[in-house]
Amino acid sequence: MKNLIYLLFVLSIIGCNSQENKEKETQQSNKQEQDTIKPKETWGVKKQYDEFGNLIKYDSIYSYSYSNIKGDSLQVNLDSIMDSFKNYVNKNTSFNWKDNFSFFPENDSLFMDDFFKEDYFFKTWQNQNTELDKMIKKLDSSRNDFIRQFYPGLYESKDKSYM
Repeated sequence: MKNLIYLLFVLSIIGCNSQENKEKETQQSNKQEQDTIKPKETWGVKKQYDEFGNLIKYDSIYSYSYSNIKGDSLQVNLDSIMDSFKNYVNKNTSFNWKDNFSFFPENDSLFMDDFFKEDYFFKTWQNQNTELDKMIKKLDSSRNDFIRQFYPGLYESKDKSYM
């Protein structure tokens, strides 16, 4: 009889703890839903009827836009940012797409021997793989510097959203 009472007591304690954990999980999931950025959505429906009331044209438009953390729409032109970044990279880094991603042999005949092997492009790519990783890291670093320098509000709002 004592064992049965102890068993019921232990099961009731475990059951209480389980309920508390579920409440915490629910609160955490609700908080995550509130923290996620959701787009502003709009729908527009245009209908055209004939003289008898029959629907002859139907057009619907769905659009959405995101805003930054403060709720204001981002007031930047992405094309302008990308053009500015391209100029920034050309001026501030020694990165050159043509030099770094040329898979074709040089005009020098000393380098032509590899060109006639079956796996020329694959070998060339394998050799450039580590260099490519270094270049990508440099480009990311350069991009981060560019955004911090010329568009600090965008970078800060993005940092805060992921903390």
